[in-house]
Amino acid sequence: MNKLLGILLMLVLVAAVTGCDGLRRYDARLVRADSLMQNAPDSALAIVGAIDSLAGDANLAYRDLLLTQARYKCYVDITAGDDSAITRAMAWYSVHSGEREKLTRAYLYKGAVMQELGHVDSAMYYYKTAEVNADPKDYFNLGYSNLRIAELYQTHFINDSAVLSRMRKARNYFSETRDTNYWVITDGAIGAYLFGNDNDSAKIYLERAINNARLINSNYYYYQSKLAGVYFYEEDYVTAKRLALDIIKNSSDGWDDNKYYYYASRSFIKLSQLDSAYWVKSLIPMPTTLVDSLNYFTLNAELAEASNRLSDCGFYQAKAERVKNQILSKSLDSNLTLTELKYDSDQQTAIIKKQGNNRLLLAVGIILALAFLFGLFSFLLRRRITRYHHELDQSRQEIEAMMRVAEQKDIQLELERQNHVKSIAEKEKKLSDIEKKNQELESKHEGIQQQVSAIVRARHEAFDELYQGLRIKTSTASGNGKKKRIIPLVSLIKELNENKEILTLNPTDSFWENLKFAVDGEYQGIASFVEQKYPSLSAKDYQLFLLLCANVSPQIIKLCLNYSSAITVSNYKRRLLKDRFGLDVKLEDFINMYLDGKMQ
Repeated sequence: MNKLLGILLMLVLVAAVTGCDGLRRYDARLVRADSLMQNAPDSALAIVGAIDSLAGDANLAYRDLLLTQARYKCYVDITAGDDSAITRAMAWYSVHSGEREKLTRAYLYKGAVMQELGHVDSAMYYYKTAEVNADPKDYFNLGYSNLRIAELYQTHFINDSAVLSRMRKARNYFSETRDTNYWVITDGAIGAYLFGNDNDSAKIYLERAINNARLINSNYYYYQSKLAGVYFYEEDYVTAKRLALDIIKNSSDGWDDNKYYYYASRSFIKLSQLDSAYWVKSLIPMPTTLVDSLNYFTLNAELAEASNRLSDCGFYQAKAERVKNQILSKSLDSNLTLTELKYDSDQQTAIIKKQGNNRLLLAVGIILALAFLFGLFSFLLRRRITRYHHELDQSRQEIEAMMRVAEQKDIQLELERQNHVKSIAEKEKKLSDIEKKNQELESKHEGIQQQVSAIVRARHEAFDELYQGLRIKTSTASGNGKKKRIIPLVSLIKELNENKEILTLNPTDSFWENLKFAVDGEYQGIASFVEQKYPSLSAKDYQLFLLLCANVSPQIIKLCLNYSSAITVSNYKRRLLKDRFGLDVKLEDFINMYLDGKMQ
């Protein structure tokens, strides 16, 4: 009992110490530096760097964390050994459960340092550890860990779905924090990644990032550079050039992404403005990275080709290809996907082990609590063991019986399989016979097709002969004391009725000449009069006038002039008289006016 009491007192003491972690008071200078970290990291670095002495391990760990974070955010070069401070902070926070947020940050910036030193697999491990360790409501650090993993994947050409999934998770987390700065960063990152794959979506994300960056007075030139690239690859070289030149004129000297120079110069090349292209090229700093070198040699190759210097073009293309191969070989060396999968597997193993340890501790507590009852229940325990053995024997017998049944089923299944094989062989033979018959039918079908083609050609030739021989027949009818000429196209209508598949007609020039001659003969030269009186008439309007004078039905006019419907013919008839002739009369009245000498 004394031992049990001692264990309970120790647990209470540990809980008290752990609970005090959350109430720890830190040096005010460190708290001030932490508050400036997101919006003014240079000020935070100055404050932390000026601290010469601190009391207590908690303040020292906090100082190490903030120093690493501020140096990283201020782009201070990281060399081998610079991870010692963040390693000390991470070690201290890992044993103080009340510092979960700071431990998450320590993992994040340990990963960032490893990434800067080129240890990408280690970086992935620490980013994943930060994500797993973070409080479910610590939206900022969850968003930042997903953003870092996405950038790590993107740098090493991991598949699109992994990158976009992480970026979108990051944006969702940042949206919970209402952090506009990181909305801009994630929108810009997604737009930049979609550049070249889904340019329409890329423009939406990049334009949103630029607009939000302007609202918070943040640097938006990186996103504008990517947007210039989108327009360049969509061959809108004028817009690409405008966006890139705006960056060249207005961006700060400290911004080291030079892609906008290349987009401006290449746009000038595409617009055949080589002097401007060479001018922009003269502004480009000498490349310091493999990506800059690839862009530099590619631009020189395009300039040489546009200037007709083919030997220089080949020289720069070869250099660009070598740099491209170096980038690919370097990027593909990483096993980031395997690292993440291994980490997830290790986490599952650790969880299972932890659960096992918890069960073990619970079992020990129960045994200690019930030790004095052991003698009382020993008989019941032995009896239960005997029953367990009996049940075990029964279970073994049942398993053996099931195995025998399974063996019989295996034999039966094997017989069924053999029958299926035999059935399949018979069906394959039938299928072979069907294929032979199908080949014979296809051969016959080809012969029939040839005969049909010959018949169709003969029908077309017969129709052409019939159409060429068509003559306009005339008859007269009287009414109201005036002559009215009717010119039905009987043969044409009959041919159309017998050939339903003919959708349009193409009357020849001789047809229209004959029709004009017939209309002139029947209406005292009205066709020639209209041709001279209204020289601005289109050929189609003049042909419509001739057909209307011949009293051809709207259906036949639709086919002759390729109108969409017979109703369209009526619309064109009204438009012809009102808009072309300038007369608000019917066609019959127009003809009568001409015959009465009123249209001279």
